[in-house]
Formats: sequence, C-alpha cells, structure tokens
Amino acid sequence: MNLRPKLGMFLLTRQEQRTIAFIVLAVVLGLATKHYRDSRSRPAEPPNETAAVSAPVSPSPGGTPMPVR
Repeated sequence: MNLRPKLGMFLLTRQEQRTIAFIVLAVVLGLATKHYRDSRSRPAEPPNETAAVSAPVSPSPGGTPMPVR
C-alpha cells in the first residue's frame, strides 16, 4: 500500500522539518523554563506599611537656597 499520494499534503522537505522541530523545541524549552521559575520562586512578601509612609521625599526645587561660599 502506497501512502505517498494520500499523504502528499503532509510530506515536508528537510528544511521544513527542521523549522518545525526548532519551533517545537523552543516551545518545550519555554514551558520548561516557566515551570522551573514557577516552582522555584519565593512568594512575594507583603509590603511594609511603615516603609511606604516614611518614603524619602526629594526637596522641592524652589525650597531653601544653597548657601554661597
């Protein structure tokens, strides 16, 4: 039984096979990296409320003039 006429649309050249293999490999590596990062990441600590209140504030440009020497 010859499958070539039936599978004509699905036969790929060597370059097309390599391209598809590269895309599949990139997707698999991306999913593996995502899984690794998700499983190794630490949960974010809740923000410290006192640090948000006492955040440093830059002086206004029209404030006190610089002393002249």
